[in-house]
Amino acid sequence: MVNTVLLDIDGILTDGAVYVDASGKETKRILFEDIDAIFELKREGFKVGFITGEDNEFCEYVYRRFLPDYMIKGCKDKLRKFKNLAEGQGLDRAYVCYAGDSQRDIELLEFVGQSFAPSDASVHVRNAAKKVLKAARGEGVIRELVDSLLGRLD
Repeated sequence: MVNTVLLDIDGILTDGAVYVDASGKETKRILFEDIDAIFELKREGFKVGFITGEDNEFCEYVYRRFLPDYMIKGCKDKLRKFKNLAEGQGLDRAYVCYAGDSQRDIELLEFVGQSFAPSDASVHVRNAAKKVLKAARGEGVIRELVDSLLGRLD
C-alpha cells in the first residue's frame, strides 16, 4: 500500500505552460481541485513531496502553500535524488507513488511501486508509468491520482 506520494510540478501540478504577462513576469496555473487533492492526501496520512527540475519563485510558492514532507528542486537526475531521499528517510520504493510527465521522469516512474502519467505525456513517458490517467497535464491529474489511490476509480 502506498504511503508516500511524490509529484513533479510542471505538467502534474500545473499544465506545464508558462504564462507571461506584459511586464515579462511568468505565472503558472493550478486547479483548485488539485490543491484540495493534495491536502486530502495529507489528511489521509500520506507523506507528500515534490521532485522538480525547476528552482524558482514558483517552487517557493509550492513549498509555502503545501508544506510538503519532501521538496527536491533543481533536480535533473530524479532517480538518483529519490534514491538518496529514500535512503535518508527510510522510504521503501514499493510503497512510493510518483507522478511525472517528461523524459526526466521515466526512470523514476519505472522504479517506484506505483506511478502515474497524464494522458497527454509522450508515449515513452506513458509506457514507463504503471498507470496512465485520463486527465491531461494540469487538468486534474492530482485529483484523479488521489481518487485512484483511495479506491474511488474502477
